[in-house]
Formats: sequence, structure tokens, C-alpha cells
Amino acid sequence: MSVVNQMRGAVRGEVLTRRPHSAWVAALTLAITCGAQFVVVIDETIVNVALPSIGRELSFGTASLAWVVDAYMLLFGGFLLLGGRCADLFGRLRMFRIGLALFAAASLLAGLADSPELLVVARAIQGFGGALLSPAALSILVVTFSTEHERRRALGLWGGLIGIAGVSGVILGGVITDTVGWQWIFFVNVPIAIVLGVLTLLLPNRGLAAPERGGRLNPIGATLVTGGLLLLIYTVINTSHRSWDDPVTIAGLAGSAALLTAFVTYELRAGNPLIRLSLLAHRPVAVANILTMLAASALYGMFFFLTLYMQQVHQWSPLRTGWSWAPFGLAIALFTGVAIKLLPRVGSRALVVTGLVLCGAGQFLLLRTTVTGSYSAELLPALLLCGTGLGLALVPNTVTAVTGIAASEAGAASGILNTAQQVGGAVGLAVLATLATRRFASEQAAGATPADAMVSGFHHGFTVMIVLTGVAVLVALAGPTVRGRVDVTTIQGA
Repeated sequence: MSVVNQMRGAVRGEVLTRRPHSAWVAALTLAITCGAQFVVVIDETIVNVALPSIGRELSFGTASLAWVVDAYMLLFGGFLLLGGRCADLFGRLRMFRIGLALFAAASLLAGLADSPELLVVARAIQGFGGALLSPAALSILVVTFSTEHERRRALGLWGGLIGIAGVSGVILGGVITDTVGWQWIFFVNVPIAIVLGVLTLLLPNRGLAAPERGGRLNPIGATLVTGGLLLLIYTVINTSHRSWDDPVTIAGLAGSAALLTAFVTYELRAGNPLIRLSLLAHRPVAVANILTMLAASALYGMFFFLTLYMQQVHQWSPLRTGWSWAPFGLAIALFTGVAIKLLPRVGSRALVVTGLVLCGAGQFLLLRTTVTGSYSAELLPALLLCGTGLGLALVPNTVTAVTGIAASEAGAASGILNTAQQVGGAVGLAVLATLATRRFASEQAAGATPADAMVSGFHHGFTVMIVLTGVAVLVALAGPTVRGRVDVTTIQGA
């Protein structure tokens, strides 16, 4: 098919989605998709504060307890690209409902789990359900809101939701664990999923169903990329108890690189590629995904280090730890709204750069934390700066990530963006944790107290976070400026 015919086909597909929706359909779509994304993201962090309680009640071993978090991240990150392509081929609404049903069933199973093995399996199924649900939700949002103003506001809310959901998970994890028990961090997903599922019955199927003459799923490409991502994330996760120079780690990284290289080689020749790789050659999409990886690396590390700092250095309860993150979440929520209003006037690049600089300043302030320091003097200013920066940066970055994407590829683009976040978060957290642990061990060997050694390790991790954020600023400066105009009828590099 010629480039012209491909573009005409994309435009014809977009015309279907540009028919006006009533205000209530638009509002309902926004509520359903953002609600689903909220529970998917929140389940990555809501468990962290509850881990000590889960470990005691289910008699987890020290090494195996991490798999309550890792099993979710592994399946979620590994299947996102496949989930995004399935949404494009088999229908966005259908995959949304399947993913939602799996997520709810796994949440119920996790809450009822009476053994470590059952809980880990349930968390893995949760992750797989999330990998089908999340890209379908974002692609529904992209094809439903077609005008510049509507899409900017919808994607702004979606982008801001990522940071808000992450900190909400920490807060809710502490509140729920301290009041009704850790099981309810999973049970709470079930009624939410049921309500969202029922509400999808009210949505019009136009533009959300499977295409009448869609492509075929590419089994070889799907196997290669899913296998490569699973092996990469699994290997990185296991660096928590296996060194980076361990032969098993090296073999895992080499194997994942080989699988992903084979995927790229195959996709370039395939007649029906799983992902059109030229999407990644489109400058706005490439820059946005690189920034997502870098930001996720630093953000996951900050959640991890500060939660440990609050609970293990200051001996705060899960409830106090959770509420200590509230200013961070409020700052993200407030400045997400600011970014939505400023995007058409100042453009995405200025907002992303400003936001990242503020994040870097907040991370720099974290180097002032001490064993005996107060929350208001040491943590609060850093949390406010980081929250403000993320609120300003997430919205324009999300809008940039879908610039130039046709509706027929909205699911694939959503899968790429979510995968960038998961891979960046997993790899960044593993590297930061390794560096912090090594500093902790060397400080203890030199005679430092456990608390002082731990703070020194955290500071080492914070320093690397600042470097990652600095690199992200340089990438953002080299990126394009998008002012809210998302021309989805244009296919770049077709």
C-alpha cells in the first residue's frame, strides 16, 4: 500500500472518531478511563507500606517478600506492548473489559490469599490484567477526544493522574493497613472494577470496537518482544539479591538484548508488524518516551528511598508515612491544572524543562536529610518542589507522546509509553537500590551506625537521581515544542 493510501486510510479512520460526542458521553469516557488507570497505577505503590504486615501474617521469607511487588511489575511491564496492539486489533472496549475483569478477579484472589505462593500468583495476574487494561484505556481516550481543546484537557488529566495515583497508593496503603488490614488494599479494587465495567455498557461502540478489516496479530513479533521485556525486567528485579556482574545477571541482560534485537529485525521485514517502528523515529514520540523512562527511574527511586527513610530511620507508622506524602500529591494535582492552561501559550518544551528543573531542585534538597531532622524542615520543601515539577512536566509530556499518532495505532502508542514508564522505573530502581546498598555496606564497615549508614546510602541514590533528572533536562531541551495541537490524521514516517 502506498504512503498516500495509508494516509487516506488513517484519515478515513479518524473521520469516524471525529463525529461529535455528547457532553455526558465525553465525561463518562473520561471518568471510566481515568478511573481504570488510577487503580492500575495505584497498585504499584499501595503495597509498599503494607509489606511488613503481609510478611508477618503470611510468613514470607525475606527474599520472597519483594515478589509481592515484583510479580506485578514483571507481568505489567512485560505484556504492555502486546496489550496495546491487541486493543488496536480486537477492539479497545473489548480489551478494556477483559483487562478490567482479570484485574478485579486477581485483586479478590490476592485479598483472600492465605499463602505467599497464592498472593504472588494473584499479583502476577493483576499485572497481566493491567497490561491489557492500561493501553486500551489510553487509546479509548485518544480516539474519543478529537478536538485540540478537549484532548489537551483529557490528556492533561491522564498525565497528572500518574503522579497523583503513585502518591495516593502510599497514602491509602498506610491508612488501610493501619485501620482495616492489608487485605483491603486488594479488596477495594473489586467494587471499583465492577462499577467501571457496568458504566462501559453505556458507552457507544463507535470507534472503540474491533476494525471491520483490521490486521492480524503478529505471533512471532509478539513472542520476541514480550519474551525480551519479561527477561529484561526479571533480570533487573533480581539484582536486589544478585550482583550486576553475576553470570546469571549478565546472561539475562544478554538474552533480553538478543530477543529485543531479533524483534526489531523481524518487525522491519514483517508485513503486519506488531508495532510500526517508524513511530519511534517520530521526534515528539521518541523524546516523550525517553523522558518518561528517565523520569520514572528517578520517581520510583524517590518513592522507594523516602518510604524506607520514613519507616526505618524515623520509625514512623504506615499511617504517618502515607500522610507524609500528601503535600506531594496535592502539588501534582494543583500544577497539573496549571500545565493544562499554560500548554497552548508556552508550549510543551518550556513546561517540561521547568518542571524537571524543579524536580532536580527538590532532589537536591533531599541531600540535606539527616537521622534526626524534622519533616517540615527537610522533607516538606523537597516534596513540594518535586510535586510541582512533576505536575508541570507530566501533562505536556503525555500530550507530546501521542502527537502525530493515527487512531489505528493509538493502542500501540499507548503500550509504548506505558512500557517506557515500567522499564525505566524497574531498571532505575534496581540501579539506585544497588548503589545505595553498596554505600550502606561500606559505611557500616567503616564503623557508622545503621541509621547513619542508611542515610548515607540514600544520599548516594539521591545524587544519581539528580544526574538522571539533569540528563532528562538536556533531552527535553533538544525536543520539540507542542502547543496542545495533536494532529492525529498525520502519520509520520509511514
